[in-house]
Amino acid sequence: MRSFIMSMLLISLLGLLGCSEQRQFKGESINWSVACSVTAKDKSYEIRYIGQESQPDTTVQYAFKESRNFQNSGESKGSFKNKIISGTSTMNSPYFDEDHFTLHVQWNDKEETVRVVKQ
Repeated sequence: MRSFIMSMLLISLLGLLGCSEQRQFKGESINWSVACSVTAKDKSYEIRYIGQESQPDTTVQYAFKESRNFQNSGESKGSFKNKIISGTSTMNSPYFDEDHFTLHVQWNDKEETVRVVKQ
């Protein structure tokens, strides 16, 4: 009986340690890079413009596709140089194990799809 209780405690402890692990996803295209992470408490993302084009102001639309962890979409207006779009949400749904997903970005009558892969 004692070994059964010890086994259950060990399994529970390993389960808790696995939940605190941070999972990273990254991707890059010609003009955009994206980094996403999932922890036990939240999910966050950062979309960064890495292209050479510089415009004074523009609207950037973005949407995560084919992901059960990141279902965000939105629009960002303002200065184009050094554009960074970021977001965080609390862990309101469980982490879903996935190897990759995509981010679709539209700006200045252009669009790119970034493949984001698990690190």
